[in-house]
This record gives sequence, C-alpha cells and structure tokens, in this order.
Amino acid sequence: MKTVFLFIPNFIYSSDLLRTEYIQYLSTKYRVIVFALPEILHGGKPYPKLAHATYIPWELYQPKFWILFGDFLRNPLIRKYDFEPVIRKHRNRGYADWRRKVMRMIGLLVPSGWITPELFTALEVRFLPKCKKFTEYVQKYQPVLSITPTPGFTHYDAQAVILAKQNKIPTVCIDFSWDNLHNGGIHFRRVDYMIVWTRIIKDIAVREYLYPDDHVFVSGIIRFDKYFQKQSNEPSREAFLNSKGLDPAEKTILLTTVTAGNYDRDHILLEDLIEARAAGKFSGYPNIFVRLHPKEEIDKFKKFMDGSSYKNFHIETAGKDRNVRLATNVEMEEDDLLNTKYTLMYSDVVINYRSTMSLEAMIFDKPVINIYYPEKYRQGYLHRHYEPILHMHAVALAGSFDEMVAQINEYLAHPACDREGRTRVLDEYVRFRDMYSYKRSVDFLDSILK
Repeated sequence: MKTVFLFIPNFIYSSDLLRTEYIQYLSTKYRVIVFALPEILHGGKPYPKLAHATYIPWELYQPKFWILFGDFLRNPLIRKYDFEPVIRKHRNRGYADWRRKVMRMIGLLVPSGWITPELFTALEVRFLPKCKKFTEYVQKYQPVLSITPTPGFTHYDAQAVILAKQNKIPTVCIDFSWDNLHNGGIHFRRVDYMIVWTRIIKDIAVREYLYPDDHVFVSGIIRFDKYFQKQSNEPSREAFLNSKGLDPAEKTILLTTVTAGNYDRDHILLEDLIEARAAGKFSGYPNIFVRLHPKEEIDKFKKFMDGSSYKNFHIETAGKDRNVRLATNVEMEEDDLLNTKYTLMYSDVVINYRSTMSLEAMIFDKPVINIYYPEKYRQGYLHRHYEPILHMHAVALAGSFDEMVAQINEYLAHPACDREGRTRVLDEYVRFRDMYSYKRSVDFLDSILK
C-alpha cells in the first residue's frame, strides 16, 4: 500500500478532512500519515482510529523563517496581485511594523514582474534549513504524495510544501476555498496538482496561474457533502426549532456572521433586528437565529448569549470550542455539520456579509440578503470570487437597515423571489450534489500516480 502525507494546519481543515468521510476513504486506498499541531490532535474528541492512518504531532518547523519570508518579505514585496480588490484593501490599511513599510517602499522601486511568488518559493526551497526529523519520516514511510489543504496560504501549509519539494515529493493541495486564488496569490507556493471546488476556480488556475489543464481537478465541495446525505433520523422542522427554543409557528430569520475583521457591526445589526421585531416591523413575531462564525469575536455577543432574555431567539457557535492557544479554536464534528444543514433547511431567510453561507443557503433554496452598509463595507462586494453572485441576481443587497427590513418582509411573504438567480449560482458553484466530493478528490490521486 502506497503512503501519502496529509498536513492539517487548523481546526477548519480538520473539520473538513478528519471529521468527514474523506480520511476514512483515503485510508482505504493509501497509508495516511497525518501531521497536525498537537493542539489539534489532543484538543478534543479523538479522530477516527483507522487501520491505515497514523496521526503524528507536528509543530510548525522554523516559525521565524516563515515570519521573515512570509510576513516581512513576501507580503510587502510582491506586487503582482495589487489589482485584486482584497489585496488593495489590505494595502490601504498600511503596515504597522516599520520593517514591512520599508520592504514595501523597496518593492515599489522594482518592476512588478521581477519579484514573484515563484521566486520566493525557489528561495524558500533553497534557504529553509533541512529538517532532519522530516527527512527521517520520509525515509521511514516513503511517501508518494504530500497533501496540503492549500498551496501555502498558511505558514503550516507553506512549510509542508517546501519540505516536500526539498525531498522531491510531488505536492497536491485539495481543499482551498472559492476565494483563495483571488485573496492568497501572494502566499501561493506552486504545488504540482490542485483539487478545487468548481470549474470557475479551475479556469483561474489554468488561465492566470498557467497550470496544465490535467493538473487541476474539480471535485466538488467536501464540506457540503453532508447537505446532500439523507439521514434516517432527520428531525422535523417543528422538532428542530423547538430544540433551539424557537417557535415553529413563526418564520425564521437566520443571521450568520463572518470572520472577525471583515464586518465589525454584526452585533449592532443583531440588536437592530431584535428592536425592529419588538416594534412590530415584521409580519408576525419571527424567530431570530444567530450562527457565529468559527473566527468570530465571541465577546461582542456576550449580552445575547443568555437566550432567555429574548423570546423566539437563539444564538450559537458553529461547532465545539477546543479552548486551545490557536487562532481558530472551533472545530465542527459530524453533529455540527448536520446542525448547520438543519439550520439552513428550516430557516426562511438568511442574512450575511458576502459569506460562503450564501452558497450554502442556496442549496436549500433560501433567499439571501447581503449586508451592504455602511458604505465602507461595499468594497467587499468587488472581490472577484463574489461578483458573479451579484451579477446573477441571486441575492438582495441591503443598503440600509430599513431596506433590509423591507427585503426580509418581501422574502418571508414570497420565498420564490430570486429563485432563478439562486439556481444559476448552484449550477456554477455547486454542480456536484451527489455527496461524493470526498470520493472524487481521493480518486484523483490515483490518476496522478498513474
């Protein structure tokens, strides 16, 4: 049986790859050596004990090296992606550290085509000190592939890619999101193969990153597989809403928050929704259901966490808080993935700030309202991965809270509004709905090795 290395940089990817059928199916075809931070391996419920899977605690190798190359050199010096709206946003914020400011000024003096991610990748391969421990694992297990979720968008993935290149191991990334090529080009290490969510992402990889067509494979979205699986014991709408302290006789407004720093007013919006409901601005007395993003600032919502203070109200985090020292402490187990499924299935309108949850809501044909105010947050809708959602007229943009109230009432009364746009989005972004994205992803590895 051939061996593959699999690196897990954080709880987001352990949720996707170790808490789903992915690891189980992968380990039926290969011997899998999983490298992950000790906090991930020992921070919560044990991962599946499988005959051909071995879990190895692995700290970030040479962390100061990655801070130097990634944060102080690569980020400010590379100008190739300055045209991307998300990169422009970060550039406009400026750098707090004077060393990065100096590097940025140096970068502006050099033609933008000279300093590239490929150049930095070559430098990293050349100057990263050889890792004796990693070499010993290579000699012991003889891996045929090294797998990372992304092509180096985290320091943890970056070290895995570079260590593999130093040891002549083919590299493949398997799970990066729909926005990563637009947001993360600066941090891109050129892996040998990519497995991506959609044809749209593949086209970008081939056209803009110049990958051979047969080195980029479209698998579907592993984290969405659960949405299409019919469970034998699925709760009814009444049972599910009752379990959250919500009223099945009323419609449900779902507010899903985003990564901290992307939209800082969602707690204010929540208070506005509660006050508007109390003032009778909605038809009936709809439930207000809040799902906090794994990377949300939970402290902002402490005043709402005691749900008994509000009628027809529920707020919860996305998964289990592992309470460790990592930036992301929330991991989703199978019951959390199913909880998200039923949350979307039994809600009636979904509100967010240009989130992946827009796609997830559309799987269940739920109308989506995107937060489009205050004005400074509108630039987020220029990001290239999200623009097509707007062009397909699949969501409503709320330019003010009063406009949002009107949109909520319209969608609650007429849920079929914008259904045609939602269908177009699903055809482009969630084409595979057979619950086997994980299987396609693993099976592609066979074709690489052949």
